[in-house]
Amino acid sequence: MPTTYYYEDDSTDNDGDSTLMVNNPKLEAIQDVKEQATRSQSGLAEWTPPPTTQGGVQITGYLGIPQSLGLSDDVWTSPLADDYRTAIDSAQTGAEEAISQIVNDLTDAENAIYNAGQDQVPADSEQARWPNT
Repeated sequence: MPTTYYYEDDSTDNDGDSTLMVNNPKLEAIQDVKEQATRSQSGLAEWTPPPTTQGGVQITGYLGIPQSLGLSDDVWTSPLADDYRTAIDSAQTGAEEAISQIVNDLTDAENAIYNAGQDQVPADSEQARWPNT
């Protein structure tokens, strides 16, 4: 539920009427999605392959093949391995760029709401009922 505030509305006839103001729910949604995208961005940037064993248990990958086999340097020394490494690096870079663009777009949307002075809206407005307008 949006937080409510009382705001002296300058558009009234100066008889002291107050308009109930609430946080803009669209702004709150944008901020929530931006926070998640930022966490995803950090998680992707900080990701490293897991250890080959955890607590003495060997981790197996596809078809039960030990993951340590796939992570050893000997397996990754071939032209095909170089191609895979390049493809993986390109995919990771592409994902990082996409998430970065999403964060930038969300920041622009957030700033547009602030710049328009719509971070708080009248409780009875369509904006306050977003997305159920």
